[in-house]
Amino acid sequence: MVNAGKRLLKGELWHRVACVMGMVWCLLVPAACMTPDKAVRETDEAGTRLATAFWQRQTGQTNTFDMCRPADALTLRIALLAAARGEQGVVFPQIPYVKADGSSNDVFCLSLSDALCVAVRDDRKYQKLKEAIFSRALDLDYQQYGFETSFSGTMLALLSGGTGSDQVTGGASTTAKRTLPDGTTIAGLLAMDVVSLLRDDWQSAGFSGDLTATVPLMRGAGREIVREPLTQAERNLDYAIQAFENYRQTYAVSVAAGYYRVLELAQLLINAAENERRLGENNRRAEMMFDAGRMERIQVDQARTDLLKAGESVISSRKSYEAQLDSFKLLLGLPPEGHVTVAPVELQRLEMQMEQMAKSSESATVDFPDEADSFRMALSSRHDLAITRGMLEDAERGVKVAADALRADVALTGSLSANRRRVAAGDGFEDVDKWAGGVRVGFPWDRRQERNAFKKQLIAVEQAKRELEEQEDNVKLAVRNGLRNLVAARASYMNQVETLKVARLRVDSNGLFLQSGRSTMRDILEAESAMLTARNDFCSAVIAWRMTDLELRRDMGVLEVSEAGMWCIVNRESHD
Repeated sequence: MVNAGKRLLKGELWHRVACVMGMVWCLLVPAACMTPDKAVRETDEAGTRLATAFWQRQTGQTNTFDMCRPADALTLRIALLAAARGEQGVVFPQIPYVKADGSSNDVFCLSLSDALCVAVRDDRKYQKLKEAIFSRALDLDYQQYGFETSFSGTMLALLSGGTGSDQVTGGASTTAKRTLPDGTTIAGLLAMDVVSLLRDDWQSAGFSGDLTATVPLMRGAGREIVREPLTQAERNLDYAIQAFENYRQTYAVSVAAGYYRVLELAQLLINAAENERRLGENNRRAEMMFDAGRMERIQVDQARTDLLKAGESVISSRKSYEAQLDSFKLLLGLPPEGHVTVAPVELQRLEMQMEQMAKSSESATVDFPDEADSFRMALSSRHDLAITRGMLEDAERGVKVAADALRADVALTGSLSANRRRVAAGDGFEDVDKWAGGVRVGFPWDRRQERNAFKKQLIAVEQAKRELEEQEDNVKLAVRNGLRNLVAARASYMNQVETLKVARLRVDSNGLFLQSGRSTMRDILEAESAMLTARNDFCSAVIAWRMTDLELRRDMGVLEVSEAGMWCIVNRESHD
């Protein structure tokens, strides 16, 4: 009767224990799981926070870093594709800072500023570099986590049996660990375990706690050595932002170059069509003069031949213009079949701007410092050069880390432990407390791998120095060439202005001379050909001068790009 009561009491006890452990399992295990939604939410918060902090520190901007691609980028692409298919009622999205008006089945006409704004929202590499910044921010978040207190826990519920030894085992433990900036590692453990034999009254319960600390004295000691992964993660995030800013500058100039190239080819097409029209008039004039007996047949054939060549030139110019326009769409990240074009008025504005610049000063480099100051500005402002310079510093820090790895492993160790255990029918808990302290030494007898790594790191430093020297020389060369090209571009522009004036006078005078019989059709055709060449060369000279100016500012690192994609010129005094 007594044994039956004991078994009943024991069964109820373990039933309650099983219920409690089941409830704990249902509450704690799901709460400890990381769901995909939670992972995205936490990484978005951490990555945006770090990227914004470093972004604002480097660029001086106050806006929050946003990795997400603008929604209107996809909407614009869908609208362009729908319009290209001939769908009715297509509505183009409203894009910030873009004034281009798009309507159903209409052409999306972009000014230069519009093109720059659309480009930064649709370009694929632009978005990829933003994502690279975010990824580096997540890497930094993980390195920062290495110096925070980390927790882990386990639970165990086990039913086992054998010959006369069926038992239930349960336990739980939690661990906390933290690494300090000087390399000291502190870890703590709390554990509980319960064991009960099902065929006996024997039970035991135990509680234990451990605290250990390790302080490195030689290898792996020191704030610089311990924090090196964190330092490198911070610098990698800086490099990603520098690379993004450098791409913003080069991409803005590339968009401007592509835009002006489309304008140039459009003007060449207009010039070719105008030349064909004028040659058509000359051909009809020649036919009339031939019928009147005032011109030989050979001159009429010459006029006809040049007219046919002009028609071929129109065909070729149209093909080049359409191909360049499609390439420009791809540069902006837009579909090539989209109805997109550039605003012809932009070329007129550029011509007026260059004309004013030519009249306002006699020097092409009046807005630029001398060569020595230009070198200094470029060396201090170029983002790509800052990355290379930073990598040299990384390599030099790597030498210190590699040298530290050659030293002996010497560390102070200490531990405290407390154990409490109670057996059923026993008198209270059994206490077992321990402490320990000592020195752990690992002699550096086998450092072959570390030795080789140290030598490789020394070589890496020398390579980084040579790479920096080469890039600095290339930057100086680019600035020198830019200054020369700018002077030559202005001189070419001034020359083409006069050439165009002469070509126009030549066409007008030969037309009058032909009527009075003092010139031939060949003179007229040569004048028209010179006129076409002069008009094309003048257009090219205008664009070349503008692009040379922008490219020099880019090479000097003084072409900053706003969030909307437009550039602004950095004052010279800001780098003094």
